[in-house]
Amino acid sequence: MKLVEIVPRQRTHLYGVLVAKEAAIREKGRGTYMRVGRKARDHARWKHKAYKGSVELRRTDAEGIAAKVRSSDAEDERKLLSSFLKFVDRYADDRVQKITIEYQ
Repeated sequence: MKLVEIVPRQRTHLYGVLVAKEAAIREKGRGTYMRVGRKARDHARWKHKAYKGSVELRRTDAEGIAAKVRSSDAEDERKLLSSFLKFVDRYADDRVQKITIEYQ
């Protein structure tokens, strides 16, 4: 499991931006991520189209994101982490101040 903490720039609502972007992409029938599970205001779980595992997103107090990247296969977990970081970079790079990854 890998824990990713994303700190946004000041006055930026990063969690809402990423969740809305994923929903907009999925609505058009595209994208590699899909939201699964119950909808909640401060929590989302995404699955990837090609890799096993999931990314659990949680809104932090500072409007940032705490994400858990999990997979039963170590290679898929690495690819899932890489894919998630690319998603964040592609759609919110100007809103991110810092990304921290903790390996567990």
